[in-house]
Parts: sequence; structure tokens; C-alpha cells
Amino acid sequence: MAYAAFGGVGRHFDPGSNERLAAPSLLGVAQEFLEIAQHNGQTTACFQFVVPELDQISKRFGEERAADARALMVSRLRSSLRAADHVFHDEGSGFTVLIAPGFRLRLDDLLGLGKRLRSAVETPLAIEGVSHACLACIGIASSLNFGRNVTAETWLLSATEAVEEARVSGLGTTRLWSDRLSRHHKSRHTLQDEISAALDQGMIQAVFQPQVNLRTGDVIGMETFARWDHPTRGVLTATEFLSAARNSQQMSRLGRTIFLQAMTALLDWDASGFDIKTISVNLSEDELRDPDLAARIKGDLVRVGLPSTRMILEICDRVLAAERDAVVERNLRELHAHGCAFDLDRFGAEDCGIVALQQVPLMRVKLDSDLVRNVDLSDEKRRAVYALLGLCERLDIPAVATGVETLQEQGVLRDLGCTYAQGNVFTTPASASEIGHWLAGRQTKNQSATRG
Repeated sequence: MAYAAFGGVGRHFDPGSNERLAAPSLLGVAQEFLEIAQHNGQTTACFQFVVPELDQISKRFGEERAADARALMVSRLRSSLRAADHVFHDEGSGFTVLIAPGFRLRLDDLLGLGKRLRSAVETPLAIEGVSHACLACIGIASSLNFGRNVTAETWLLSATEAVEEARVSGLGTTRLWSDRLSRHHKSRHTLQDEISAALDQGMIQAVFQPQVNLRTGDVIGMETFARWDHPTRGVLTATEFLSAARNSQQMSRLGRTIFLQAMTALLDWDASGFDIKTISVNLSEDELRDPDLAARIKGDLVRVGLPSTRMILEICDRVLAAERDAVVERNLRELHAHGCAFDLDRFGAEDCGIVALQQVPLMRVKLDSDLVRNVDLSDEKRRAVYALLGLCERLDIPAVATGVETLQEQGVLRDLGCTYAQGNVFTTPASASEIGHWLAGRQTKNQSATRG
């Protein structure tokens, strides 16, 4: 194997040395490896892992089980490494692997090693007879990216930046540190300082996208998205600022802002005579951990006279995996009892399993946009969509295809038996007033077609 041939044992890491018996510090080993690499013209690398499932294991089964899981992951990582490499873990969901200096740690080697280490970490854990998938985010920082005067602190922080960017991109992703990544990371952190003022000043607004019956052409609902009209960066999508909201403890406030705007939009469309049956709003895990969430949503709906059956709350399988959390479980139960329906978001994504269909009563599932994209060009995707639609039909759970971009994708989805869809092929997400104009134009067009 390529990695077995890397070589480069550090000068203080002879397996027979007594110093190997002392518990090394992360910072100390990092500085040691950098000095050796610089002296010998070699390369060293830092891998940081975050495994969010460990936090869920701690909450659901207790810290003792989580500690056992961390220890097992450390053992698996060590079995994939050389004796001179080091593995460290924190008391949460993070791990750091320092690779001893060697001569063959180029980009392809790092990615290949990352794949091996990911396989070690993501091997499912069995806890109380239940298998737990443990998807990881990985950040990699190679000493090749730095000059001779780099400090261990800077090197380790660079790996942290990389893994944080991987977390933003989603579970199962890997990011390599670079100057460009670092600039992007710092830019996101600037957003954290700005998001509270943006909410105060109304710069974050709801936009909407219609959900359409592919057989009749009727608009059956709307999904709500958040957009930030930033004064210097232009319009930011939620993907670009959700991590800033999360890290600045603004997720609940952001969610409530968008929820209230969604209710107002639906009432305005009602007043204009448009028949929009439901509106969907995303609920984050942060919001569902708020013990006052269910009561607040019920109160808001009652206050404006909006039937709860018209409000659909979108949740992801990560939320359902955390259902044993007493607060999350109570919120889901009370919202369902009040009449609110749930959609499962990103169904068909790699990290969204079928088991999620059994966790709460679902009104619909949303087929992941990555699965839908280019479905007209891929036999594999067509087979996957067809299989998922068949499963949904057997479970009597309608499916909505998301991210439909072209008429060709729309046609294939309809032929495969998908009844509902949303995406830019109909219209891009737009403000409530712009959607009103779009609905009016569509209504006029349909009336003209009927008279013709």
C-alpha cells in the first residue's frame, strides 16, 4: 500500500524509547513533527475528524457509552496508521490524527489516506443491539501549504478551519486547507457577527417556490426559503449563512422570522384569491430543542386564524435520529397532535436512510435534488428514483421531487410516476409579491387556454 511506504519515523518516536510511554500533548507532537519535516525536507499532515453521531450517542445512551464509542474509533484509526503516527480525541465528537513526517505525502496520498481513515471511523457502531451509522467530516492540513516559520498552533488551526468548512458542506465531506478556503472561512465568521443586526433590520427575508402537480399543472403548495440581502455581498442563500446563524445561536430566531413571514404570505395569497393549500417551512434541530417551540407555533397559528393543517413542517433525518431527546420528541408529538404535518427533507440522499420514514407520521417525502439532477441523462438515477417512488407508493407517502431544472427532467419524473415537483423549471424562489404576480399570470394563461 502507498501509505505503508511513506516512512519517516520521528527522532523521538523510536518504539523502544521510554518517551513513547509518556502521554504526548497534541501541540507538542505537532511542533515536533513540523520541526522534523522542515529539517529533513519531508512532509507531515494533520487530519481532523468530526463525528456528530457521537454527540447523539451521548445524549441518548449516556456519556459512558459515548466514551466507549470514542475509544473504539481511536482504536480503529490507530489500526490504520503507523506506529509513529498519533491519534488524539476530545471529549466530544472530534479527533485529530498527526501523520509522522515522510517523503510521499502529496495530494493524492493525503486523499487516499483520508479515504482509509474515513472507512475506519464510519464503520457502524452497535449500541444496545442497534447499528449506528457514523458519518464524519474531515479537514486536512498539509505542511506543504506553509512556510518554514509556521507554528504548530497555526497548523492545527488550519486543520480546524478545513473541518469546519467540511461541516458546512455536509456530513461525509472532506476539505483540504488552502489560502482560499481560509479566506472563505474567515468570511463566514464575519457573517456570524453580522447576522443578529441583519435580523433586527429585516435584511433576511422569506422567499417562496411553488410545488406543482405534474399531471394537472395545479400549484398545490409553496416551500419557504431564507435569503439575506447583504449590503456588500449581495443576496445570500441560506446555505451560505446557516452555519453563521447556528454558531451565533440565532437559529431559533431565524426560524421564527421565516415562519411568521410564511404565514403572512399565505394569508395574502388567500386574500388575492389564489388557491394555495399548504406552505412548508423548515424546522432545524436547534429549533426542535426549544421547549417552547410547539406552544409558540400553535399560538401563532391561532392568532392569525390559520388552520394548522395548512402548515407543513420540513424536518431532516438528523432531527429524527435525535427523536429520543425528550424535548424533540415532545415537540414533534404536540405539533402532530395540533394538526401540523411533516415532510421529510432530502430523501434519497446518502445520509438520509429509509428508517427515517418510520420515526414520525409523514405527509410527504422530498426527493433530494442531487438525485433528481440530470435524471433524464442517467439510467442509474432513473432506477433509483423509480425504486424510491415505488417504496413511497407502498407506504402511501407521496413524494415531491426537488430541484427540477429542465423540462426533460420534469418529463422523466412524470413518466416514472412522480406526481409532485418543485424547482426552477417552474420559477426561481421569489418574494411573496413576486409569487403573487407569477400566480396571476399563470391563472390568466390557464383561463385563456380554457376559453380557446
